[in-house]
Amino acid sequence: MTAPEPPETSQPGAWAPPDTPAEPPPDAPAGTGPSLAEPSAAGPRRTNRFAVVALVAGLLGMVLFAVGFAVAAFVQTGRRGEKGTGLAVGGLAAALVWVAAIAVVVTVGPLSPDTSVPAARTDGKVAVTAMRPGDCFSEFEESPAGMFARPLPCTTPHQGEVSAEAELPAVPYPGTEELGNRAWTVCRERTEFLEKSRYGKDLRLHVAPPDEEAWKDGDHAATCVMRYTGSGLLPASLDQTIETKDQYTPQLQPGDCVKKWDDNGDQPLVPCTEEHEYEVLAVYTMPGRKYPGDAKMDRKALEGCAKRAVKVWRSKPPFDIADMGWAGPDKLGWEAGNRLIICLVTGRDGFLKHSVVPH
Repeated sequence: MTAPEPPETSQPGAWAPPDTPAEPPPDAPAGTGPSLAEPSAAGPRRTNRFAVVALVAGLLGMVLFAVGFAVAAFVQTGRRGEKGTGLAVGGLAAALVWVAAIAVVVTVGPLSPDTSVPAARTDGKVAVTAMRPGDCFSEFEESPAGMFARPLPCTTPHQGEVSAEAELPAVPYPGTEELGNRAWTVCRERTEFLEKSRYGKDLRLHVAPPDEEAWKDGDHAATCVMRYTGSGLLPASLDQTIETKDQYTPQLQPGDCVKKWDDNGDQPLVPCTEEHEYEVLAVYTMPGRKYPGDAKMDRKALEGCAKRAVKVWRSKPPFDIADMGWAGPDKLGWEAGNRLIICLVTGRDGFLKHSVVPH
């Protein structure tokens, strides 16, 4: 793999986080948060924490919690002048969908199982598309039926890992060959940073794009898999084998822990067992042609991060110790073609001391 060419000079304001994670620590100035550019002097309004929790609770089907947090969010946003009303409404709407679905199941009976979801085979292997970024494996195999592997903890010797899940632009299905080429290009970009691993020269990229049926159902994510072809096995997750710990911001991956966010440079990564300001929850591409405006950008980015939080944490979000925020392009960055949203987790009462993103 070859390292990406660094940008010549990033334009001022090319990246900016319209939203900041919940409430800052008492000794921090209001409006602090991750930024890849100089923030505006006034600083953005904070998004109400209860509104974010209401949305996630609604998406998880925690109906009573969603209603309770939404009501609290409505009260606090009006009193404090915070953002988040739209998120609270979204949480209520999601809760109502769950109520309606439960009513259908009670009335009609359980629906037929979804046979499209890959299950474990009799030999214990699963489709790599059923795994998540950061999952490690051994006994990898690739055939016309797909890619399969045996999941293993990354703390045990293993053959490789799922390194990224790259979303492709939502366009009409372009055909198998063209979709494969696009998926390969995006996965290549998302995994080039692993060249810095001490095992980088022996890593081989495998790409699993969605099939036509999945694409038409709205699944536009390609699974990016790195397999070690050298002698022996990998002793740890690949992010722990990178020689340099400074990471080009757009190449951050889920599970990366940032010691202290640098607004003007690469991000200093540390092992998640050390104190760190942020952990990357997810990275995704926001669709759209025109910049939606700061307020709508903030709402859409947080909604996208909340949906991915549901997928990552499922029924156990760590909101007792952590809050969510995000970093992404401002108007100048958007017009320059940047659509990358980085979902971040930060501690509620200071730095995090361990990973909160499942690996």
